[in-house]
Amino acid sequence: MKCVGSIEMIVRLEGERVLLCSPGVGLFSGALPESSAMVAGQGAGVLITLERRAQLIVPDGVQGIVRSKPPARLRDPVQYGQVLYEVSAMESVSQATPRANGPRAELNGELLLRSPQSGRFYHRTAPGEPTLCEVGRELEIGTPVGLIEVMKTFTQVIYRAEHGLPARARILKIVARDGGDIDEGAVLIVVCAL
Repeated sequence: MKCVGSIEMIVRLEGERVLLCSPGVGLFSGALPESSAMVAGQGAGVLITLERRAQLIVPDGVQGIVRSKPPARLRDPVQYGQVLYEVSAMESVSQATPRANGPRAELNGELLLRSPQSGRFYHRTAPGEPTLCEVGRELEIGTPVGLIEVMKTFTQVIYRAEHGLPARARILKIVARDGGDIDEGAVLIVVCAL
């Protein structure tokens, strides 16, 4: 089974602790050992979802030493947002300029929010509930824009100012169909900066 892409881990700050969390549901494999050095852009394990492997990448602005022990299992089941690493001696965690090899947020002058994983994309949390992504809606970091379903497990897609996206934006166009199948990296919505 070969890697089919890469995906950045989620950064969570808890006081002095910096936690790197799973960006999806699946099996976590290839964890870095305790006391390993970690830098932005580095591969730090693999997330296996529906027999597809994605390289987990250390996010921009993160560097330090791994302070957590690797899981006991070779392939450890993980949930979205589950802590994979605790890292110390961080210089910064920023929404700085994306790496040149990261997924581009801009194409032909448009700012694009891309899917963090493959699955089925939904515009609302449940049938009959208000839509999370509608043209004209203002977004800021942490705003939910939809759900992705993988094997009856739902992962909330939240807006993040990464890969060149601004901290505040407005939805201009919805590309992903409600209930439609999407691949990792597929465009979900087109936004403009506020």
